Amino acid sequence: MKKIIVALTMLAISTVSSKALDASSFSVTAGIAGTQGIFGASATETNRNDSNVISHVKKEHGVFTDSYASGFIELNAGDFISIGYEHTPDSITTPTNTTRQDRTVEANVAVDFNDFNTAYLKLNVPGGLYVKAGYVETDIDVKESMGSGSTYNNVSTDGTVVGIGYERSIADSRIGIRFEGSYLELDDVTSSNGVTASGATVANSGQNTITASNLEGLQGKVAVTITLGN
Repeated sequence: MKKIIVALTMLAISTVSSKALDASSFSVTAGIAGTQGIFGASATETNRNDSNVISHVKKEHGVFTDSYASGFIELNAGDFISIGYEHTPDSITTPTNTTRQDRTVEANVAVDFNDFNTAYLKLNVPGGLYVKAGYVETDIDVKESMGSGSTYNNVSTDGTVVGIGYERSIADSRIGIRFEGSYLELDDVTSSNGVTASGATVANSGQNTITASNLEGLQGKVAVTITLGN
């Protein structure tokens, strides 16, 4: 998908006319948005004992929903091309998953996606339709309560997003409204519990790792915008 986004970017740059590059044709759009997302992932947890031997492998698949707010700003080059940046200050949070490590030890794990940022290219179609594609970066905060006392490391990942939407101005003013749907895909990530592979540093615990894959989501967004400039 990254190659597709690069190709779209190069196509947009190559088709910008000299008129579009005229300073008088530039404008800035800012907006706030509310998004409802549905996300899915697969995870594999590998547990090792104190002798660094794999003792248990557990695989899980899950889907969850969450809603969140974001803000964005775009530089518009003429009527057809925009370059934007979107920041999500809200955390995107998974439900808490509870498992038992043995008969006496319970583990609770949830994940926050923090600082969810997107840089994107937006191509506007006459009539109000638009398509967009961009890169996503986010920090993954693993929140756990492990009976053994060990904790998983926080990690970061990036990915791509593509979307399609419709926008229009309100009563021919500089205020506008948008409706957008998009597909998100993040790179696989791996986190460990901080125990060295050569032996346990926490009582009754060996090295544990979690690998998350197939991180993807569908997002529906409603946004209010204001455009300044020509």
